[in-house]
Amino acid sequence: MLHDSRKKIVSGGRMSNAQKYPSVFGRRLALLGFSIGLLASSGPVYGQAASAVLHKDLRKDFGAVGDGKTNDQAAFQRAAAFFNQRAATPSGTGRAELRIPKGVYLVGLQDSAGKGANVLILSNCRNLKVLGDDSATTEIRYAPGLRYGAFDPVTRLPYEAPTAYFVDRRYAATVESCIVLVGCENVEVSGLNLNGNSPNLVPGGHWGDTGIQLGFDGVFITGSRQITLRRLAVHHFGRDGMQVLNGRAKSLDDPNRDGIVLENSTCDYNGRQGLSLTGVNGFRATNCSFSHTGRVLMRATGKALFSNPGAGIDLEPQDNFVANVRLENCRFVDNAGQGIVSDRPGGPGPASVSNVVVTGSLLWGISNWSAWVTQPGFLFQDCRIYGAFIHGCQAATAAEATRFVGCTFEDRPYRGQPAYGPSLLYSDSIARRMRFTNCRFIGTRSYLMQAMPAAPDTASWFHFRSCTFLLDYAQPPLGSANKMLGAVFSGTTVFQDGPRRTSRHRTDFVLGHKAADNAAGAQVSGRLELLAPGSCYVVPGGLEIGQARARVAAATVVVGPDNALAIPEVPAEKTALYIGPGSRLVIKKGGSLELLRNANITIAGQLVVEDGAYFFRDPLAQIRLVGQGRLRVGPKAIKAHHPTLRSA
Repeated sequence: MLHDSRKKIVSGGRMSNAQKYPSVFGRRLALLGFSIGLLASSGPVYGQAASAVLHKDLRKDFGAVGDGKTNDQAAFQRAAAFFNQRAATPSGTGRAELRIPKGVYLVGLQDSAGKGANVLILSNCRNLKVLGDDSATTEIRYAPGLRYGAFDPVTRLPYEAPTAYFVDRRYAATVESCIVLVGCENVEVSGLNLNGNSPNLVPGGHWGDTGIQLGFDGVFITGSRQITLRRLAVHHFGRDGMQVLNGRAKSLDDPNRDGIVLENSTCDYNGRQGLSLTGVNGFRATNCSFSHTGRVLMRATGKALFSNPGAGIDLEPQDNFVANVRLENCRFVDNAGQGIVSDRPGGPGPASVSNVVVTGSLLWGISNWSAWVTQPGFLFQDCRIYGAFIHGCQAATAAEATRFVGCTFEDRPYRGQPAYGPSLLYSDSIARRMRFTNCRFIGTRSYLMQAMPAAPDTASWFHFRSCTFLLDYAQPPLGSANKMLGAVFSGTTVFQDGPRRTSRHRTDFVLGHKAADNAAGAQVSGRLELLAPGSCYVVPGGLEIGQARARVAAATVVVGPDNALAIPEVPAEKTALYIGPGSRLVIKKGGSLELLRNANITIAGQLVVEDGAYFFRDPLAQIRLVGQGRLRVGPKAIKAHHPTLRSA
């Protein structure tokens, strides 16, 4: 595996939800006189509403100051206590609003042991809106000097454990979350700037597996539905900007959706994730940013506050399911970890992720992969993916396969820094059935792809339909060759120069897999045009153009000028080159075809070598004409190797 140091680390065993989030699952609710048991309590049906709206003001009704100097956490806790108590009364489903006027509200309290407290924790609330004036003028800011991480319980000094995995709660200094929704329904939070102020923390030693995996989130949602979050700026938190750990779904296909919506918001510069989806069925984010995770330097140490995986978004079910997720027009830029990560530790097993659609979004990996996906059911549509995408799902069915439609892959630099990765796509024997439709791959400094299916059977091969591969190099890329070891080309797929290419170096492509099972290593069922000058395509597992079956559409492969196609020997029972009925392989003037030693060729369609094309046929290469098959070699064809593109 390439770059193991960049992988998402999974060490020890997985902690239970109660171990990971004790502030939500017990202790902090008890402070307000509530228990998790309230989640199951009966109450008025969602949708009932009083005729009037109850209006409350954080300053006028609960004593907040909002001057950026006075600690207002007690005012938030009084407001939470009021609405939580109201939720348990017959009028608890009536519509209500908590207004937070413009100002800077300082929060953050810790006891002598370094145990923090949630700021605004709402339990079982219905039909409630928490409204700031707007995220530019209404800020909830954590006080400087809060401790976060592992501290010696006696000396209260930072403590660095000798073991990599450390979870002794006696040493844990927590800050806890800003807004927590527990068992809520039809709640809106909007117009707020939630500032964790992480540069001014007092950092302790690591706690958890990597970094500091202790409670310090902007928004935490559990057991809730019909939640709307709008126009929020959630930044500089020690752990996650937001986390959804709902646990309401009974199965992966549970029809009851959570209906959680995030709109026009930013979750940037947080320590572990912009957003963690650890349990949700029905989530949509629109026009949001999940960027720069793990990029904040703490003033006390000059080091970055980073906890693994350090992603823009992590879709990682915790004893639960993540399903029916849409990420629309979002940004995942310059994260210390992956832009999007959804890992399936241990490989195939019962699926826990399904139907994740990322559309119209920008993924930009600078020091790590743009996306790391092994969970099933991901669709990327009309996305710009700058920096390498890694893996893909080891799909058992087409529905589980990782799919890309209308996406652009490019190694575009970010503010002078090169995009990450050795190639635009790096999938090294992990995925099966990946599909790319109407996609563009643009190489400016890296190779286009390293695409190797998890198995050599044809069902595992990667499918490229109507894709364009652009070589846009100013200098030769680092590495050896592009590899597409088990590929199916359909529609019209083209390899060609990009508009800014200036380097005329040779580029090698390896198409197919020598161990391909019962079929050619690469298949063409549409039109494949090899037009990028200086390119040599070797097909070690064989090339199948069209198929022998009746009523199958004919296929065409065109080898353009200064391109070479080399057909080497394959195992005796297989055909190195097959051209099906009605299908054509055309070598244009200046192009080259090499039929190497012991290669066996079957032509049921047409092989055309034009005048001025190079045609090398080893004496031991065997050509067999079938049916109406024809071999047409122009009288002025050059029967020799191409002078610069001879296969290795």
